Amino acid sequence: MKPNVIITSILVILLLSVGCKPKSNCVSAGGGKGGSAIITITPKHIGLNVDSCTIYVKYGTLDAPTSGVYDDSQKVILVDTTPVAIFTHLKAGLYYFYGKGYHVPYSAYVKGGANYTMCSEHAETVYLPTYAYIP
Repeated sequence: MKPNVIITSILVILLLSVGCKPKSNCVSAGGGKGGSAIITITPKHIGLNVDSCTIYVKYGTLDAPTSGVYDDSQKVILVDTTPVAIFTHLKAGLYYFYGKGYHVPYSAYVKGGANYTMCSEHAETVYLPTYAYIP
């Protein structure tokens, strides 16, 4: 009986130690130009695409810049009827995206932000949620 208790105790300790490890952050910094990644941003408002919008990006952070200054920006273009802003030649890292525009179907000015962590250089589509505001 004692060997079973010892084995069970060891298994419980091992499971707890493995299960309680903090999740590793694949990228703690970085981001920006100089890589082979592509991030495509599609702004959304109430489940519909926003086709009149400018997307801003801040490299190396998951937060909006306190200064309000972004590293790059693009107006969305239509690709196969989907409005997108395409940021190319990016490195793996941290990104904060902010969009501001006008949503014609709802006659509303919209804006919104989202962060994204890219762990490896690849192509990714990010949907940017927006909400209505009064300018």
